[in-house]
Amino acid sequence: MKLAICDDEKDIRNYIEKCAKEIFPDLEIEKYPDTTNVLKSGFDADILFLDIQMPGVDGMKTARILRTTGSKTVIVFVTAVEELVFQAFDVDAIQYIVKPFDKSKLQDAIRKSVSTAEEQKNIDHILSSDEAGKDNSRFFVVKSGGINTRVILADIAYAEIFDRRIVLHMHDKECIEYYGRMSDLEQAAGNDFFRIHRAYLINLKYVTSYDCRSVCVLGIPIPVARGKYPELVKAYMSYYTRQEKL
Repeated sequence: MKLAICDDEKDIRNYIEKCAKEIFPDLEIEKYPDTTNVLKSGFDADILFLDIQMPGVDGMKTARILRTTGSKTVIVFVTAVEELVFQAFDVDAIQYIVKPFDKSKLQDAIRKSVSTAEEQKNIDHILSSDEAGKDNSRFFVVKSGGINTRVILADIAYAEIFDRRIVLHMHDKECIEYYGRMSDLEQAAGNDFFRIHRAYLINLKYVTSYDCRSVCVLGIPIPVARGKYPELVKAYMSYYTRQEKL
């Protein structure tokens, strides 16, 4: 696991490194005083602690560039100006920390970022086999409550974002919560799932009814975002067309 720390203050870079090594001594760490190396094509850190206010290309613009190139690096913003963090979630940052640091909060952010990066790797490695077309062959592993838990994609009825966590509502078992990004789950889930709202991803298999305002999954009404209804209808029809051909 590789952590990059990008901040124009040397003391800050060294302090984040020290705090990270205390809890993850095997973590590979790179430190940069500006975003030049972060924006190079070979940048491959799993996690990036990124200062927002820096000379040259600032942290927010750097994050946007990374996302437009398809980077899945887990981003945690570092800033001395808390007002700037309201833009953080536009670039799928998982958290922000404000200078001067509270050590416990900083280490919590480090733990969360490592956990999220691990989930990212798990999702990226969803097993594919000769039976990849069968729902029950596709799964990933998440850390929920400190326990590695195997999740079969076809068993997810819907997923929602709650308090910066992903909550998986399963069709026949208890919910599973973990730190991760909905966009990663959406990509891994495939065409049998549809993102009806920023906060919700549904499995079309478990839809029992829908209209322009909500979708009913497991008897639960889930809101449809404005403008998403035509896409929902198309996705639902496409799903059932595929099922009829099986």
